[in-house]
Amino acid sequence: MLFPKVDAILNIVNCMVQDQNDQPEEPEDPEDFAEEQGLMGRFIHLLQSEDPNQQFLILNTARKHFGAGGDKRIKFTLPPIVFSAYRLAIRYKQLSEEDENWEKKCQKIFQFCHQTIGALIKAEQAEIPLRLFLQGSLVAGQIGFENSETVAYEFLSQAFSIYEDEISDSKAQLAAITLIIGTLEQMSCFGEENQQPLFTQCALAASKLLKKPDQCRGVSVSSHLFWSGFSQATDGEFHDGKRVSDCLKKGVKIANQCMDSSVQVQLFVEVLNHYIFFFEKGCEQISVQVLNQIISKIRELLPNLESNEETEQINKHFKNTLEHLQLKLDNAESAEQYSGLVL
Repeated sequence: MLFPKVDAILNIVNCMVQDQNDQPEEPEDPEDFAEEQGLMGRFIHLLQSEDPNQQFLILNTARKHFGAGGDKRIKFTLPPIVFSAYRLAIRYKQLSEEDENWEKKCQKIFQFCHQTIGALIKAEQAEIPLRLFLQGSLVAGQIGFENSETVAYEFLSQAFSIYEDEISDSKAQLAAITLIIGTLEQMSCFGEENQQPLFTQCALAASKLLKKPDQCRGVSVSSHLFWSGFSQATDGEFHDGKRVSDCLKKGVKIANQCMDSSVQVQLFVEVLNHYIFFFEKGCEQISVQVLNQIISKIRELLPNLESNEETEQINKHFKNTLEHLQLKLDNAESAEQYSGLVL
């Protein structure tokens, strides 16, 4: 498909792309509107050309039309354009031997994506742009074109800015910082000068969440950055046991500060599972004695909880955790590692 044809098609369906002067004054049914715009979003994925250069022109044309659709529409129609652009960048990488300018074209695509996501931010969207920036950071890192580290860092920084400035709901904040941590953990393009500030910023942001349970969960999740995160210096995982241990100790400390007994015990069980994960991965800073201390603390608190569905779920979670540990003790290959564990 050639981009002039796309322009003509989008002019034909203009009444579904933009508000019209002669449209009825009464508001549309929200469900019907969402379904209609969802179809337009799917339609964007059909605008394809075998020629990548033509494809970029098609995406520019699509953005020109859909970008004028107003704040209500663009949350449905701009994200598919951004994802199509990310796929196009991957295509250029695959065609790198045939096109000597592929890196410059990738740079141009990410500039296009940055501007497109910016339009969503101006429309007072927050969570969608955050996810799009994180996805862009991942794609830039995976492609590995010239300045890809700079682009990936910029996209990740933008995601952080949205998290700090635009997201105020506590549940949404925890979900957002978890997404950022998960994205950063997968990335291998950052040198230490960029990576360490990002790791530290994640852990710090998690510790500053509004609610104590969210702080505990966020800090515990951030510990995985310092173990599974990629280190260019060693060309492998970080395995920084001290930083892992520091994060989990902070998680335990925050859990201790929770006033609600049920929440406190649930958090201890969750942190215990993080400890077990790193213990089994060979983190030297985590010992059987540490596991025993947390298990003992949970056993001490559990009998004091009221009998209800929430307590039942906590008991089930703890029981499943202990069953896992018992299996490790009974296994000849892992029994020595777990020697001294008190269940």
